[in-house]
Amino acid sequence: MIDVLAQLDFDWSQWSVPFSSRWWQETTCSVLVGIACGVLGCFVVLRRMALIGDALSHAVLPGVVIAFMLTGNAGIGHLFLGALLAGLITAALIKLVSQYSRTKEDSAIGIVFTAFFALGIILISALPRGTHFDLKCFLFGDPLAVGPDDLLMMEIVAPLVIVTIFVLYHRLKITTFDPVVAAAMGISVSAMHYLIMGMLSATVVAGLKTTGVILVVAMVITPASAAYQLSNRLSSMLILSGVFGALAAAAGMSLAFVTNSPTGPAMVLAATMIFAMAMVLSPRDGVLFKILHRRRVRLHIDGEDCLKAVYRLLEAGEAALRGELASRTGLSYSRVAVSLRALRSQRLIETDGEVVRLTSPGHLRATNLVRAHRLWESYLAEEARADVGSIHDEAEYLEHAHELADEVDETLGFPERDPHGVVIPTIERSGGP
Repeated sequence: MIDVLAQLDFDWSQWSVPFSSRWWQETTCSVLVGIACGVLGCFVVLRRMALIGDALSHAVLPGVVIAFMLTGNAGIGHLFLGALLAGLITAALIKLVSQYSRTKEDSAIGIVFTAFFALGIILISALPRGTHFDLKCFLFGDPLAVGPDDLLMMEIVAPLVIVTIFVLYHRLKITTFDPVVAAAMGISVSAMHYLIMGMLSATVVAGLKTTGVILVVAMVITPASAAYQLSNRLSSMLILSGVFGALAAAAGMSLAFVTNSPTGPAMVLAATMIFAMAMVLSPRDGVLFKILHRRRVRLHIDGEDCLKAVYRLLEAGEAALRGELASRTGLSYSRVAVSLRALRSQRLIETDGEVVRLTSPGHLRATNLVRAHRLWESYLAEEARADVGSIHDEAEYLEHAHELADEVDETLGFPERDPHGVVIPTIERSGGP
């Protein structure tokens, strides 16, 4: 693996070349493709239509080839119309197959798009000898081959997609999240579905030379998925997805020049890196956030366990020593030390060498914990009819929800002792008996 990476020719001085006057139209076209694909991808992701997006990107092949065969012209306008028609036919056939057979939608997608893709390959092989049809460019893309016509088409399609979504935003939103309610309101769910399919087909063929039909689905799905990690609002997701798509296209162009690699795959890798960053750094659902949250919860529970252990030692008339806390809580010495530092910073305990003492706030907090534990033991024994010998471990988990202790206490009729005969501590509470 290292040997393979070592063979890559990195030339960091080339990073700005795609933004120079020589390559400006290629970069601009790629950025517009990224924006349009990213915005449309939000509806594809939210509607769980990723497979349909992949199907459309492949199924446009016969439409493009037939348009070329009929007109003998490889102009983007003819290819655009052929691909658009093929995309709409594909969407209609998928719906027909899933509706009028026992085949599920995902299987229908696989049947239709592979058939169309195979038909396109056969039609290409049937072209007369000497006919120039760049299949490799069509399949894998070549943004550096973008011409003025390609840029012009993308300059029309991208704004048209954005304006259409802006005008029909509320209709598209409600059909995406609740098609049943949308139908009850008189909104044609099928019309909105085919509109998205049509715009997606148009975007795929308009940006044909950017990533090709094989990789274009990544530019539809990946930026939208990254935006979905960061927002719960459709409007924000649309903006973020468009920005991520544009950024992936620009960064991919730059990466391709730096590494002297194909531009289409470089854009997809850039989009994937954006998604990976969003997945890790999302402030709500990110991997890093979850790790930090779990760590905070663990430290909180460790601290409460240490407080409870100090209380019980003092309740038994024993000195609360650091080493004894480790054996009482089952925590390692290092975790006990971390917990004691946190409790000391919160002014819940005081330490004198190995001796730990509770402050007034610490004593109140520990009393609440012990009270909650013993009340939960009583509840499990009396209400849940659990075996007394097994209730301690369950109460260890439940005691940390000590905000429910008052409700449990009232439910049990304010018991004075737990099932083991140990006194349940009392605290001042307004309105209590």
